[in-house]
Amino acid sequence: MQRIKRQSNPARIRLHIADGRVNTTWSNKYDVHFLGADFGQIVDDDLVVHRPLTDCTVQLSFCAVHRQNGKKTETDLPLFVAGKYGPAKGGKPAVVPEPAQWYAGSGAPACLNDLQAIACTEDTKPAAEEFAQELEEILGKKLPVVQKGEQTKNAVSFLLDKTLAHLGCEGYTARCENGAIRLCAGEAQGLIWAGKTALQLLAQGAFPCGEMEDYPRYPVRGFMLDAGRRPCSMETLRKIVKYMAWFKMNDFQVHLNDNYIWLEDYAENGDDSTLQAYSAFRLESSLTGENGESPTAADYSYSKADFRAFIAWAKTKGVRIVPEIDVPAHALAFAKAFPQHMVRNRTSPLMEKRPLTDHLDISRPETIDLIKRLFDDYTGGDDPVFAPDTVIHIGADEFLSDYGAYRRFVNEIVPYIRKTNPVRMWGGLTWIKDEPATPIRQEAIQNVQMNLWSSDWADGHEMYEMGFDLINTIDDHLYMVPDGSRKRGSYKDYLNKKRIFRQFAPNRVRIKTKNGGRYTDLPAGEKRVLGACFAVWNDNIDRRASGLTESDLFARFADAAALLAEKTWGSCTKRRFRAAERAAMAAGAPLCKPAHIDFTLNTAQCECAGNAKPGETLQLDGGCAYAATGLACAPPAAELTIDMLLHEAGKNQILLEADAPYGAYDIRLTENGKLGFTREGYLYEFDYAPPVGKRVQLCICTKPQQTVLQAGQLRKNAAGKFIWNGTVRCAGIQNATFSIPCARIGSAENAVHAEIYALTLRS
Repeated sequence: MQRIKRQSNPARIRLHIADGRVNTTWSNKYDVHFLGADFGQIVDDDLVVHRPLTDCTVQLSFCAVHRQNGKKTETDLPLFVAGKYGPAKGGKPAVVPEPAQWYAGSGAPACLNDLQAIACTEDTKPAAEEFAQELEEILGKKLPVVQKGEQTKNAVSFLLDKTLAHLGCEGYTARCENGAIRLCAGEAQGLIWAGKTALQLLAQGAFPCGEMEDYPRYPVRGFMLDAGRRPCSMETLRKIVKYMAWFKMNDFQVHLNDNYIWLEDYAENGDDSTLQAYSAFRLESSLTGENGESPTAADYSYSKADFRAFIAWAKTKGVRIVPEIDVPAHALAFAKAFPQHMVRNRTSPLMEKRPLTDHLDISRPETIDLIKRLFDDYTGGDDPVFAPDTVIHIGADEFLSDYGAYRRFVNEIVPYIRKTNPVRMWGGLTWIKDEPATPIRQEAIQNVQMNLWSSDWADGHEMYEMGFDLINTIDDHLYMVPDGSRKRGSYKDYLNKKRIFRQFAPNRVRIKTKNGGRYTDLPAGEKRVLGACFAVWNDNIDRRASGLTESDLFARFADAAALLAEKTWGSCTKRRFRAAERAAMAAGAPLCKPAHIDFTLNTAQCECAGNAKPGETLQLDGGCAYAATGLACAPPAAELTIDMLLHEAGKNQILLEADAPYGAYDIRLTENGKLGFTREGYLYEFDYAPPVGKRVQLCICTKPQQTVLQAGQLRKNAAGKFIWNGTVRCAGIQNATFSIPCARIGSAENAVHAEIYALTLRS
């Protein structure tokens, strides 16, 4: 396929504005087509100009076709558009992402402490109530929600205004004067984002006097979490949604199934031995295999009802959930339940010892039927788990078996799912080609979203010319594979934010070359460039388990979220972004400020149960014996001190515990009598055994990736092992993040035999 060239202006296109439109002239040797503007809110598809708040420059993209030879060239041309107020006045408020337009006023700001109410109409009430809830949760300010007209002075008003339709579904305006804030949008989504801007500013003390007009450059501003390889609780998914919404990120792709990728580690006894490797599918399923086995993970999964509710709840926050069921590769969870559909007796062309048993054999019509039934389970019925407006990601990633069968699979499964839902898939069509290449039908391309992640697998320009809607997820910039090393960039522990700020743009895609690949820019105004998505991949599991917790994964996501929000909403200088980021974080970004715990054991204040005997000390006599504290788990930076006397050296007896979504969460005596703790499928141990019959004072200190025990002069770090299906899969793990469980001192099932003289917990 011949690439479309990009040149500065071969057709000598000239632009000028007259009568509210962009008028164009060009060389008569060319036919010219308008592709779009980078900000369609200012210059729309019909070249109509919507006057902005202040002067600005918009990039207009054109495709010129030479009338004689048919060669196409693309070009971006700047267009100056005069604003309502002329040049911008005053520095933009410190908001992430940076507002598109701001004109400072000269009056007094609206101070948080002076606000008295939140005013709304009947159709803006949901946005107003969402704002009121977050105002109280984040800033501790409780305001009544009233109907507009009852109070507008010293109030935050939410209004829908159909004249703002040109700002799109996410655009909004905000005006502050005379101590009142007026938020307007053409659609409800815009009001949600207006509320986030107001929250960030009010959290800094006041909304400055002035007028704002704000809208995004790209409609997809996303994050992907691999919850298939490593369980992630619904609580963590909801935390991510709230954090994304704070920065106006709107697309959360949840990768629901996957497996240990180094299957060669399990291949010593043939294909069937690889079925021992860790795999999971996190959704409740109605399907079962011939042996009655469900593909749903046994260690942790989401019920259909919970996931349906999660999608609906996230929508109220302004975030769409994109569930991903990855087939036909990365599908060991399905191969285990339906082994007759597994690819057998084949190894990877990239890794000759790696079996392809995590591939489904899509050369068989029966396997295609199974995949259709798998998706039907979530799209069918009167109340489907994935509502009709939910984008469904089908995976289609890294298939290495039958390339012709793969391309026929895309041609069949994409149109099938599009009957009920929009479709997204990973890019793989550059690599996965039979000879001659099976053509991909237009119904499997048009309006189909594709994650561009590798030029080897999907050349960005080739996919653009084929006609896919593109989401830049380039691995070189946007992939994290957390391992605890704290290194940045190109599949390391964190993203390299400096490099992303310098080099990355959503319309800058990677193309395949003889020497590997290079970057090229797609037209700035191309509508099929939807935006970008960064990703956390949990490859480090099973025999290569990292020991990182959900809180560790959240920290890596949160570290990059503000920057990617900025890169996909608009653009600003690095200096300005850093200042705004600091302000937004300090302002109270959800979950940046963990709850503090300051607990001192007082058995009179605890509810004792079982064999627990309260008094001047707490006596635990094994079995069901505990004092309930009313707490749960401390944040991952805390200090526990305990003064105790152990009466008996029991095995797996518990000192403290808390309920957990999956796995046990406790501090215990291990099999060999040493002190340790469990969490999320891991067992950690200190090289220290509490003496029997001797009173000791112990201190356990936690921080990200480290938990330390101090007993007198003795100081020991915790080391762990990952246990699955009753066997140790990985040992000697040093990453030891721990949230101290404090719901029960003792245990509801297997408490220690000990006397507790004092216990304090501070975070």
